[in-house]
Amino acid sequence: MKPVYCWISLGSNYERHHQISRALQALQTDFGELRVSRIFETQPVGIKVKSCAPFYNLVAGFYTNLKPSELNARLKKIEGNEKYLLPEDQSIYVRALDLDIINWDNLSGLVDGVQLPYPDLLKHDFVLLPMAELEPNQRPAGYQQTYLELWQAHAHTDQVIKPVDFTWP
Repeated sequence: MKPVYCWISLGSNYERHHQISRALQALQTDFGELRVSRIFETQPVGIKVKSCAPFYNLVAGFYTNLKPSELNARLKKIEGNEKYLLPEDQSIYVRALDLDIINWDNLSGLVDGVQLPYPDLLKHDFVLLPMAELEPNQRPAGYQQTYLELWQAHAHTDQVIKPVDFTWP
């Protein structure tokens, strides 16, 4: 199979620097050179609990020979058993690491068991903004507008998102 370019989103609200660094290192080990966006601190979106710490979010792109289902399985392996941490107090939401495929080549729809592109693309500024910065002229599969045009049309003024200093080798 010919390598294809894909983008994934990464997020963490627990030991954020450690979890994001761990994920980026694993991705680099598995896939080689990464293109990585700025890292943003974001307030939770759509989480209905009493307490949820802010997230670090970013996107990363790389070439892969894996099919979407194989890539998704690899991402779940990187997330590991720490994806959700369940504190005794269930009103607290902790997500150690979340990795999702944004796009895989130019495919759209349910492909190999994975919905492409990322179904919440227009809902989450922490995915759309980094893609608009890294690939402003690219059109996600199934969309008529570029990432930059989508960002300009669908940015949410109520979502708090700010760049953070983050050092990763």
